[in-house]
Formats: sequence, C-alpha cells, structure tokens
Amino acid sequence: MTLAAGTRLGPYEIVGSIGAGGMGEVFRARDARLGRNVAVKVLSADLAADPSRLHRFEQEARAVAALSHPNIVAVFDVGQTPVPYLVTELLEGDTLRSLLDRGPMPLRQLIDVALQFTAGLAAAHAGGIVHRDLKPANLFLTRDGVVKILDFGLAKTMNGAMSSVQAEVTAAATLEGTLLGTVGYMAPEQVRGAAVDHRTDIFACGALLYEMMTGQRAFRGESPADTMSAVLREQPPDPVLTAPVPPALLRLVRRCLEKDPDRRFQSVRDVRFAIESISGVGAPATAAPKADKSVAVLPFTNMSADPENEFFSDGLAEELINALARLPGLRVASRTSAFRFRARDVDIRDIARQLNVDTVLEGSVRRIGKRLRITAQLVNAADGYQLWSERYDREMADVFEIQDEITASIVKTLAPALLGQQETAARRHTANPQAYELYLKGRHFWYQRTERTLRAAIECFEGAIDFDPEYALAHAGLADCYSILRIYAFCPASESNARAEAAARTAIRLDPALSESHFALALHTAAHQAGWQDAGPHFARAVALAPQSGTARAYQGFFMGACHQFEEGVPTAEQAVALDSLSPFAHSLAAFTMYDARRAGDAVRMANRALELQPNFTLGLWTLSCASCLLGDYTGAIQALTTLVALPGGSALWKGWLGFAYGRTGRLSEAREVLTTLDNRSGRQYISPLASLLVHFGLDDRDALCASFDAALRDGANGFTLEVLLGPFLDEVSTDPRIAEYMRQLHMIAR
Repeated sequence: MTLAAGTRLGPYEIVGSIGAGGMGEVFRARDARLGRNVAVKVLSADLAADPSRLHRFEQEARAVAALSHPNIVAVFDVGQTPVPYLVTELLEGDTLRSLLDRGPMPLRQLIDVALQFTAGLAAAHAGGIVHRDLKPANLFLTRDGVVKILDFGLAKTMNGAMSSVQAEVTAAATLEGTLLGTVGYMAPEQVRGAAVDHRTDIFACGALLYEMMTGQRAFRGESPADTMSAVLREQPPDPVLTAPVPPALLRLVRRCLEKDPDRRFQSVRDVRFAIESISGVGAPATAAPKADKSVAVLPFTNMSADPENEFFSDGLAEELINALARLPGLRVASRTSAFRFRARDVDIRDIARQLNVDTVLEGSVRRIGKRLRITAQLVNAADGYQLWSERYDREMADVFEIQDEITASIVKTLAPALLGQQETAARRHTANPQAYELYLKGRHFWYQRTERTLRAAIECFEGAIDFDPEYALAHAGLADCYSILRIYAFCPASESNARAEAAARTAIRLDPALSESHFALALHTAAHQAGWQDAGPHFARAVALAPQSGTARAYQGFFMGACHQFEEGVPTAEQAVALDSLSPFAHSLAAFTMYDARRAGDAVRMANRALELQPNFTLGLWTLSCASCLLGDYTGAIQALTTLVALPGGSALWKGWLGFAYGRTGRLSEAREVLTTLDNRSGRQYISPLASLLVHFGLDDRDALCASFDAALRDGANGFTLEVLLGPFLDEVSTDPRIAEYMRQLHMIAR
C-alpha cells in the first residue's frame, strides 16, 4: 500500500516512502506529539486480509517491543486503523546488504560490526527469542556506526511450542524466503522444517561472517533448490580473501556453520567472546559510537637506577589517565588495560588497535634525589608519527606542574575545544609532594592484593595522611586496604571494621564528589556491615562519578551478583569488561558475577580469559574453580585450586574451597586433611571460620556446618562473602531450618 505524503495513521503523519519489503512498505513519518521523526511499517492490503500474515505482523511487534537493546531496532507503537502498522525508530544509514554489494569488509570494520550484532542477538536470546531470519538486509549500520538488528517477523519464542497458526506462518515464510533468495542464511534444520532454537541463529552468524570476509555468500546455487541442497550437504567454498584474516576467525566461521547444531557454538555469547578474543578489543556492551578523540597512556618507563622507583613512574601515568578521563569527549583507555603493555616490544599501532584508541602517550622518568627528568610523547596510531613531545627537567616539588602541562598539551593537540577545562581535569588532591609520593606507592602495593602488600599499602597511606591529613584519596585507599583484607579473610572484623569505616567516612567528608570516596564506603559496607546490601547506592554513586572506571563498575556487577540482582549485574559486568577489555581483574570479577547468576559456562569463559591475560592470576584461578564446581567439573576445579593454594601469600578461603571440592567428589580423607591443616595453622595466624565452613559444606556435615556458622557469626561475618562463594550451592540447603536461620542472621538473600 502506497500512502501519499500528509496521510495520517493515528497520530503519525506520513512524510514519504523509505522502501518496500516482502510484507509491505516502510514510510518516514512525523510524530507531532513528541516532535520526532519515526519509521512506519505498513502491512500490505492483501497480507492484512490474511489472518496468518496479520498474526506474523503482530508477532514481530510483540517480539521487538519485548526487547530493549541499543543493537536492536526500537519499537514505539503499533496500530490497526486504517491499516495495520508498526512504528519504530527512524534509522539513517544503510543496510549491511548495501555494504556487502561493494565487496568484503575491512577486518577492523568486520570485527566491530560482528561484536555489535552478536551483542544484540545475545539480548534477544536472553529474552527467549530466536530471530530465524538473520541476513545482511536485516542488519542496519547507522551513520554513527551503530548496528541495529531489524525485522523480527519470523521470530520464535523459545519458551514454548508454536501454535498451529505460527506453524502455518513459518511454512509460508520459508517459501517466501526461498523466493526472496535468503535461504542461504537458513540453518539445515530450518531448511528441513525441523525444530529450531538459538543455534539456528548461530548458523546465520557464520554465513554473515563468511560473506563479510569474502564478499561472497557461503551457500549459493543456481536455484533456490540448489542452494538448499548446498546448505544441507556441502561445506562453503574455501574463502578467497582480498586481505589477510586471523586463522582463528576462519575456524570460528567454520564452527558456526556446522551442519549439526550440537557441533556449533552453544550460545551467541560464546561467539561474541571468541570474536573479542580474536580482535583483542572488547567493544562496549552498548556498542556506543567511538568518541571523536581517544588516547591510551602507557606506563612510563622507569629510567632511575633504583628499580623500586617504578611505583613513581606508574603513578605518574595513572594520574594522567585519571585527569584525562575527566574530560568530556575524550575516551581514555583504562589503567589495567594500558599497563599490560609495560616493557613489551609491541608496535604502537598494534597497541592502539588492541586498546581501540587513535593516539598513544608514552614516556619515561629518571629520578636522582629531588631532581626529575620526564619525557613524554604523543603518537598518532595511524602512521606512528609524533604529534607532540616534550622533556621536563624539574625538581620533585614541580611534579604537579608537569602533570598539568602534559595534560594541557594533550588537550591542545587532540581536542582544542576542551582548552580551559584541563584545570578541572587536573584537579589536585594534595599539594604535598611527600604525601603524593607515598600515595602512589600505596596504590602500587594495593594492586598486588597479597596480605603482605596490602599491609605495606596501609603503611604508605597512613604516612601520606601524616603529611596531609586532608588528603581524601589517601583515606579512601586506607579504607580499601582494610576492606580487602577482610574480604580475602586475611584478618578478623575486629581489626578491620572500625578502621575501614573511619577512613571511608573521612574520605567522603573531605571530598564527597570523589568516586574513590564512595567506592571505599561501598566496599567497607559490603565487607563489614550486617546490612551489607546497603552498599548498592554507594557503588552506584562511585560509578556515576567515574563512568569510565572499569574497576568501580566491575565491583558493582560483582556486588549485584551477590545480591541476586542478575538482570542488572550481568550487563554491568559485561560493561566493565568492555571498559577494561585487557584487565584480568575485570574479567575475574565478571566471572564471579556470572557464577552467582548460575551461568557457569559464561563464568568459566570469563575466568579463562583472565588467565589468558595473566597466567596464574589468583582471582582468575579462584573464579575458575568456583565456576568449574558449578559445572560439575570438580577435576578442573581441584586442578585450578591446587595451583592457587601453592602460590605465596594466599588466603585460607582458597584452602577451604579446595576442601569443599574434595568433599563434593567423595575424596573425604583429603577434605578432612584440609580441616586438620586449617586447625594447625590457626594457632599461628588468623584463620577465618569461613574456611572450615566451606569444607564442612562440601562434606555435607550439617552439625559441623552449623558449628562453623556459629563461629563465623562470633567472628563478625556477614552474608556477602558467603553469597559470593556459595550462593549457587546454598540453594541446596536453604530448606534446612537450621541453615535458614543462620542465613537470616547473616542477612543473606531469601531462597
């Protein structure tokens, strides 16, 4: 049905035609009520008269309206008068079909598009919807680079069988797809008319990726019947490539295109993770358009004779990261991701590609007594040429001025429109060089996360506070140390609780606009308070004040997982990984979030990624062991835990979790040996009652488990650590009235 300009459909005024499809025509229209332009899809008259086709049209409206994701076209409204119509957001750009008609895509663009459409597809699958009609014409690339999945007219819900009407629609749609030439994107089971599920869309992903690489369709015969035969019986031709692609991408495509659904990837999240691993670049979960300007600050090289001065060169780079991250319109790679390239012989252009930035700042620091020589250069990643460089020969007391000058020079070079805002970006938290130096040293120790280094960090932060009692960052760092000591079970609550709270509240009083202050209070509340779930608003405030902080967001997702806020926690964890894509820490915390959400496969994948980024990373091994236990892979869990407990400076909780795994697998004597070891060590050092509690849980010794709960309550335990570690397994025992009462006293989540 063609509608003239000026025609009204309900409150929408038609402006002009956009194009026609198999089910009708799409128009540009104006919604005068909200003052916005929209797209209106009108069902053709003959199809509107067909109940099955009208049902399909309504099915699309319901399917898309139930989803909310930046990579899925948004549905605003649906109407029936005078004709059936669907109202969606108006997109400006082109379809993937139009782009592929020009030839294969460059690898960087291919990766970006693939990460986005798999993110949207994962959201659809999470909402119980299989698309069943993925093809280049149903992927739209907006002018600002955002990918949108279109046309859910063939969508099928996964939470029940199709009705008879839906089955008729599917049969008709298959014929229609053949006539339209899109059968080459259907999976074999779809061509045969057999049952389909989310793996059907994964086959289509493979066909899309093949065509994006080669510019040619994976399956194409002289007729639709020949194409269907190729889908059922043949492998796609060996790709003819105009540019090199990673072999891992070719293997990924072949796995997506397996004829047997059981041999494909089993979730589109796995596909997306594999693409991200190939690219080395984690795209934001929201697929937000890239900022106009972006920079990565690499750790400055320590040129001093004393290797211990590395903390100072690292701290200088971190301070520049924090300052630049405060500037609107400038995207800055996170510390943990950028610092992975310390002392590595990697081309600047490759570093920029992995960090998804346009420019890289690198430098060096030579320190002799109170004299500093700092060099810095800003490099254009596209060609490797310097955009700006400078050398500073100053006194230590001038370090703040040097930071300000470097920040101003970067702003002047990259974003002149931001000149004048660098003063806000480079805000000083102390004017005392000795306090500043001790703070940098404290954070250097804080990142190492052993009991010894955390206690060394405490000494540094206390020293910084002695030099400057008004130094909010130092108070926040002090609180963080005491909270992590408690979370890792390195000390009793009687040692850490009051000190963490006093330091966190002092930081808030001194600087309530500082993200680190609110993070410190959030971490203290989760680690120590009976009402540990009250930490939520503090985490949210910390993230709001530092939206580019992957660490704050990773902890927020971690906390949400412990609170069973899985719908919010999982996307938050994914956003943290996207912000800090090369951080083993962000991946490990995200793995804990997935584990608590009972998504063991995702947790194992995240933990393995953390260990790829940093082998034998303690938090990665810890999360891998928890997720492996949830999968029932106790052999893998025990292997990871054996490595973990052998590392120096470890937590008694790791030994207790090993005893848990032994108990669950029937290795009772080894589990009891763990209990003996813990008892022997308790005479020489603090051993958290939670360690023994884990072993008794694995042995399913309810009386001993209750005794451990009593001891944990006397020790000042709250429910946070238990929810993190045992959350999925506590479901098994929550009906035991004794255990339920302990869980109530610990303010744990009701089962």
